Order: sequence, then C-alpha cells, then structure tokens
Amino acid sequence: MENQLKNILIYGFGRMGLTHFAILNSLELDFNFTVLETDKKMVAILRKNFPEITFYTDESKLPKNPFDLTLITTPPFVHKQLLSKVTKRGDKRIFVEKPFGGHLNYSSNEDYDNVFIGYVLRFNPCVQWIKNNIVSTNIVKAKGQYVSGTLEKKPKGWRNGEYSGVLNEMGSHIIDLLNYIIGMNNHKVIKSSMKSVVSDVDDIVEAELQVADKKIELFFNWVSHETRKPVFEINLELNDGSQIVFDQQIIRITKDDQLVEQITAADLKGTVPFYLRGIDFTKQMQDLIGPADNLSTMKEALTVNRIIKDILNS
Repeated sequence: MENQLKNILIYGFGRMGLTHFAILNSLELDFNFTVLETDKKMVAILRKNFPEITFYTDESKLPKNPFDLTLITTPPFVHKQLLSKVTKRGDKRIFVEKPFGGHLNYSSNEDYDNVFIGYVLRFNPCVQWIKNNIVSTNIVKAKGQYVSGTLEKKPKGWRNGEYSGVLNEMGSHIIDLLNYIIGMNNHKVIKSSMKSVVSDVDDIVEAELQVADKKIELFFNWVSHETRKPVFEINLELNDGSQIVFDQQIIRITKDDQLVEQITAADLKGTVPFYLRGIDFTKQMQDLIGPADNLSTMKEALTVNRIIKDILNS
C-alpha cells in the first residue's frame, strides 16, 4: 500500500489516542507521528517510552503546515473547537472519536467530505456481513440494545454531565449501527423514558422511533448488575417474516421459530496484521488510511446526534 498520509497528528494521548497510535504504528507505513497532550507530567514520561513521537504540550507550538491525517481523541466538549482549527489549517483527512461532541453538536457543517467519526462497531465482521447481505428496504422493524455494568459509582467531571450519559457514550454506537444498516433520516421519536440511577444524567434509556415505515425500539442500560461485560444486540425483522439477531460474535437467522442459518465471527475469518482490543479497531484504522469506505461520515454522525437530542428532549 502506498502511504499517502505520512504526517499524523494526534490530539490527546489517553486510552483511545494510544490505541490508534499503536495500531497505525504497527502497519509499517513509515508514518511521522506528532502528539499534542497538555498533561506535562504525562508527556515527560511518554517521551521516554515513545522516542519516535514528537510531543507538544502547547498547541501554539505545533507546526503551521497542514497534517496529512489528524486524529482528535480528546473529550467531546472540545471536538468542535479542534475541528474548526484543523480544517482552517487545511489538514487533509480528519478522524474524530465518537460521538463527535455529543448530542449538543447537531448543526455542524455536513459537507466536510474529509471528516470521519470513530464508530468502531461498524468494522465488526458480523456487522459487515449484515451490511453486505441484508437489503435495508426489506427490514420492517428493528430493536437495538446495549447493556453493561460500566457505572458502579458516580463519575467525575464531564462524564457526569451533558456530554456523557448512556445515550451519548454507549447508545450512540447502536444508533450508528442502525443508521449504517437501515438509514435513520427523517426519524420521529414516538415515546421515550430515562432514569438516573448512579450518575446525574441518563443511565437507563428506552425509546421507540418511527423511521419512514420502520419501527425502531432502543434499550440502553450501563448500570446493570446482571451483565459481566458489555453486550450489544440488534434484532431485525424482515418483510418475509424472517428474523435476524446479531451481536459481536454471532448471527442467527430464523423463520417461523426455526433456525435457518447461524454464522459466527470465526466463520467469517476476519484477519488483521495487528490485533489490539479486537479486530474492529485495526480494520477501522486500515479504512482511515485507505479508501474510507465504511467510516462514519460527518452527515451520518450528525444524524446520530440529532436522534440522541430528540430522545433526551422528548
């Protein structure tokens, strides 16, 4: 693969910034990495461990020339501000971690064709099989859920405010998948309910939407005591009476309560040159430096944000 995106800038070097760097650095495409991280104590340690990276703690000291690829992995409340700066600088391709400013950001410019948002579940092999084998117009009903025991005590800082909540942080993944598979434009929220159990924002959310002739049901809970690890599941009902239920590991197709076909992630034999936190993350970075065929676009991400806003305000 010819490297067209040589000079890479990463804003923020927390868990996601480090994850994306590790994957990109493993692809052996001769990248030059620059990182802006404002925590000076952390940078002092990072410089010793990552001598191949040029670190800055002051944004004003960054090179003025455009970068080939910029990754924004900061908290969501600075996403819009940073995006404005990097687009003005002329950076060629831009990746922003989901949910791109949260539901408060629903009116950004949809026309940026070089900006992509980090909804990584799109790259799961089971999701890709559904995308490539199921005709969206045949889907008449869908249910999406995400359940985890993520929150055990009240979070601090921005994670206990309007940029967080189960809808922004977890539900956005499922809404993006439904938007990716079905298309969620021109949605209408029929009803919704929300509970704050641990945090000061939404911890449990149920919602019902109408999208054209399709009924969409959503359930998100990140304070469950019954789940050892995060679980997502999507159920699709087709116009021939078939039902497809899938998650990250398995696809089950039934009709008249009889199993028609079962496909596992292992059956799909997805491979990547470097494995970190699942095949999905590496596939996402490969798409980012390649054709960008499956990444969430700005327009798609803003659709997700508008749905979240409408559920919260309904």
